[in-house]
Amino acid sequence: MPIHFRAVCLLAATLMLSGCASSRSETAEGGPLARQITQSAHCGLTAPGHIHLASRQDVQKLEALPGRNLSLEALKTIEFEREHIVLASIGQKPTGGYSVTLDSSEIRGGTLELRVRVAEPAPGTIVTQALTTPCAVIAVTAEGWDDIQITRAENNR
Repeated sequence: MPIHFRAVCLLAATLMLSGCASSRSETAEGGPLARQITQSAHCGLTAPGHIHLASRQDVQKLEALPGRNLSLEALKTIEFEREHIVLASIGQKPTGGYSVTLDSSEIRGGTLELRVRVAEPAPGTIVTQALTTPCAVIAVTAEGWDDIQITRAENNR
């Protein structure tokens, strides 16, 4: 094989691998990809997962959620051209003492990866006996990603 063909193949392989492994942890302006706005024990989201809010109209739809005790005023001030909102939920829990907080964020291969920490009441702890729906309310950059993945931080106890 000619030497220039090998060099071209090596360069192509390097570019493909670096494209697959590209990731970033801040916006083009140097700001964070995500920031936690608030958290609530009563978001009204009974199943684990997330809701992506890309507009003021999406925020207005949240007002109809039964069991929601989350104030939406802070969400209405977001500049949706620059940031979107993600509600990261752990679903309905049988007692108080649960919470969700943002740990880190990264964009990898077109996916916005949000890592959250979940606090749970320790065994034997006295907690309120009420159904809760804990979530974190997170502002995320509006650009550079096509999908969202939320994972629980390792060693999360």
